[in-house]
Amino acid sequence: MLNRGLTIGLVVVCACARGYKKDLPAIEPASPKVATQVFKFTDKARLTKLSALVFDLPIGHVYGEVSAGYGACYNKQPMTNTQGKMEFDLTKYADLFTTVMKRHGYPVEEDVEVFRDSKERVADLQVAARIIGATINECYPDLGNNQKRAKGDAYLKVEWSVYSTLEKKVIFTTVTDGSTYEEVKSEIGELGIVRPALADAIERLALDAKYRQVVDPPTAVATPKASAARIKIKRAKEFSSELKSHIDLIKAAVATVTANKGSGSGFVISEDGTVVTAEHVVSGSKLVKVNLASGKECYGEVAASSKQRDLAIIRLDCSGLTPLPLSRQKLVEGSEVFAVGTPLSDKLQFSVTKGVVSGIRKVDELDYIQSDVSVHSGSSGGPLLDSKGNVVGVTSVGIAAGSVPVGLNFFVPVSDMEKYVPIDFE
Repeated sequence: MLNRGLTIGLVVVCACARGYKKDLPAIEPASPKVATQVFKFTDKARLTKLSALVFDLPIGHVYGEVSAGYGACYNKQPMTNTQGKMEFDLTKYADLFTTVMKRHGYPVEEDVEVFRDSKERVADLQVAARIIGATINECYPDLGNNQKRAKGDAYLKVEWSVYSTLEKKVIFTTVTDGSTYEEVKSEIGELGIVRPALADAIERLALDAKYRQVVDPPTAVATPKASAARIKIKRAKEFSSELKSHIDLIKAAVATVTANKGSGSGFVISEDGTVVTAEHVVSGSKLVKVNLASGKECYGEVAASSKQRDLAIIRLDCSGLTPLPLSRQKLVEGSEVFAVGTPLSDKLQFSVTKGVVSGIRKVDELDYIQSDVSVHSGSSGGPLLDSKGNVVGVTSVGIAAGSVPVGLNFFVPVSDMEKYVPIDFE
């Protein structure tokens, strides 16, 4: 936990077996030794993950005692924080959060990801633990044979903060205690003494009714409209006049989509709240937030997606929206097109750029629209429009030399939508 060097001299062995101890604060066990409470969560419950563990006691604070020897505990020394705030190695503690929370039925992101982006879902809520109080006593009685063999006890006061990856803010804080209650033995040094106290603090967090409501709000964040059946969409009437004559309608239909890993763009295709975006924008997310140019903020669920075709369908908890019409016309090289999205920053929402269709390309047996229209990070999932404002493609990828775009951008044709996601237009 803390990096310390122990200098052990030959001194008289303390006659008191527990003389190295600083008393732990007295607290009641988190729960009686009976069957574990397993809570039931709805399918709207948000996935959680321990994302930070910080030791944050004042410099100079004495938080325990340490002693060592050959066969007994002597040479007692105070343990003083000399390094200020320190962030711990999560790989040594994250399994405690996962194990305790799962034992109580909580949805938790798995710790291990063997392949990059292989998880079907990532955490909606990131949980941080800040140790704001501690009493830790350690004895290393067998320095001659095993310097990791220890015994001791620990108490921790932990401040928990829960950060929503969709709302981009801390939505809950609380404080819990954790203790070993009695002396424990360890073959892994201080780690084996501190872990049981942290697990106890996590246990108290799991039993906190307010924390459960944060994970699984009584009123769902998003009311899903998705089902296993194909989604039927009433096709919006195509625009017939030039784009600038109905720019306000287009603006009302283009959205910023915020998911667990970041944000991108999207566009509305039905009045009752169906949004199209790129699969890589919402990858790993179940719930997403969608902001429209009107200032309206909606929450929704990823109803369907195709990683192969980089398409995703979101169903929102909002209705009465303005949909964009999808073009049925065949694109030809040289046609004028417009890309709309939220490049680089939310402050640049509804940015419009103009270009031409450079070609229809086949990549890995899939058709793409190639265009020199300018797109940037954050534009993904936004619509590519024809000269009248009808959607002809979905922004997928832009090629850059370093950080400089080179005018090679690729879009998924909307004609592929019904082939790769369960959606039917009426």
